Amino acid sequence: MRKTEREVKDVKEKFAALMRCPYIVLAANGERAPYQVPLNFGAALREEGLVLYFHCAKEGKKLELLRKDGEVSFCAANMLRVFNKGIAPCGYTTDYESVCGRGRAEVLREESERLEGLKVLMAHYTGEAFSDRSFDARALSLTEVVKITVSEWTCKRLVRG
Repeated sequence: MRKTEREVKDVKEKFAALMRCPYIVLAANGERAPYQVPLNFGAALREEGLVLYFHCAKEGKKLELLRKDGEVSFCAANMLRVFNKGIAPCGYTTDYESVCGRGRAEVLREESERLEGLKVLMAHYTGEAFSDRSFDARALSLTEVVKITVSEWTCKRLVRG
């Protein structure tokens, strides 16, 4: 990170910044270029570190690429405000938070792990805790749940008074 004074190092602060982001952009190894896609996500701090979860249909380009090579990267950002600190247009700037990282994606097979991933995802967007019984069996049968075990991640923030 070039501007080290903007790096957030505390894990709980990094996690809080990630959870304020509305979505992640996942990058997988594509055939001719990286394949990127915005995704809803859930995140949790576990003993092994940060894990991300997302859900998707049972088939498609994203899953095809992840099954070939599970190494992925991700980025999430939250633009907090735009303001003019000088003479427009060159004086405009933003306050922001961003979280970027990489890890290994795996499609979950065990029902309990799939439900856990979906509960984490739903908690991110609703703030609610759902029981296993809350999830419709038919919808679950049409849904893949993917877990990303994050191997490294950074957070950068700039917020001015």
